[in-house]
Amino acid sequence: MNTKIAVVTALVALAGAASAFAQEGTQEFTNTQALSTKSRAEVQAELFTAQRAGEIQSGEASPAPVAASTLTRTQVQAEAREAQRLGVIPFGEAQTKVATEADLEAIRLAGQRAIQTPVASTNR
Repeated sequence: MNTKIAVVTALVALAGAASAFAQEGTQEFTNTQALSTKSRAEVQAELFTAQRAGEIQSGEASPAPVAASTLTRTQVQAEAREAQRLGVIPFGEAQTKVATEADLEAIRLAGQRAIQTPVASTNR
């Protein structure tokens, strides 16, 4: 008797759970046709005029950002070498040292020294 009650209870619970996920097979969409008061030629003429005036951009939504660095190539190379020497540039799967304020200052100074040091001439 208890088994029958348990089975009936389980079936009722499953039926209730299944109906909770049921949804209608069709969806109601509003009328997607829009009526226009302009002809196709008028719309194309407006588009052409706007394109000629530069009001419509093509391509990306916004222009690519322009990198504005105040450092020279020599400075960047010197700072990268110093950061690598200090071990603050990640490599492989090893743990990376977090740069301290002293490390950051040493890196900055390496870049400054690079532009103050005269470069030896290779022309002979």
